[in-house]
Amino acid sequence: MPDDMKDTIELVNATASRLQEFLAGLADQQWSADSACEGWTVADVTAHVTASASTWASNIARAVNGDSGPPEGQSFMTQGDRGSNTIAQGAVSYREEAGSKLLDNFASGYAGLKDQMAKLREEDWGKPCFHRRGPLPIGDYVALRVQELAVHGWDIRWGLDPNAEIWREPLRLLVGRVPRWLSNAFRPGLDLPTPVRYRFDVAGPVPIQNDLVVTGDMFQPEPNIGGEADVVFTCDTGNYILLIYGRLDVSQAIAQGRLQVRGDQEQAVNFTAWFKGF
Repeated sequence: MPDDMKDTIELVNATASRLQEFLAGLADQQWSADSACEGWTVADVTAHVTASASTWASNIARAVNGDSGPPEGQSFMTQGDRGSNTIAQGAVSYREEAGSKLLDNFASGYAGLKDQMAKLREEDWGKPCFHRRGPLPIGDYVALRVQELAVHGWDIRWGLDPNAEIWREPLRLLVGRVPRWLSNAFRPGLDLPTPVRYRFDVAGPVPIQNDLVVTGDMFQPEPNIGGEADVVFTCDTGNYILLIYGRLDVSQAIAQGRLQVRGDQEQAVNFTAWFKGF
């Protein structure tokens, strides 16, 4: 098994185990606390990542056998669709159905996914696999599970500790997934001033020095080669990921010390309007 394949699978398993350990320590009343996902409780977010473990295992198994089409009852999303409401309804329904067995279901679901990933061979890694936004290579699909666990794991922990940080181990993989996230999260055509150049000055633990130029109907990543930027965000990699993934309110993050911002403050706040999380 190639190192990148092995490392990605191990990262899924390790991140799931870490989240399971955290969830196992929650008191009964903590499950009903608000999460960072608006309108979702800690239990709702847990239900979402729990239900999708078996979905991922099933879709991977079908992909290995050459089937990358939608499972029965599902379909591909069209460009620009946002599935937040449907996902939220599904999470609540699953949470209500699971009841007190939610944590047990999390454990069994990720044990099943671990077993399915262990069967993967090198030649499977590039096979197309169903995802609602379009087929992905199995390797990218597995990496997406790390994203879900790491970001939603923060959503859960933030609901109980506003100083929570995203776990360090998945950061490099999450940085690699930023271009795809931005393409899905971008909301073109807003009535906001353009063009605007956003610059990211991230020293570590995964360094990032790049720009995003928004022109209204599109955006363009560019290397930071100096010159002027309308807004410069300075932060660590974890808070960069939280900003990119729509988890930080810019004004609050500045007050909390998660972000430092130079330049046009109004344009800084507009960043999360252009790139809105799900």
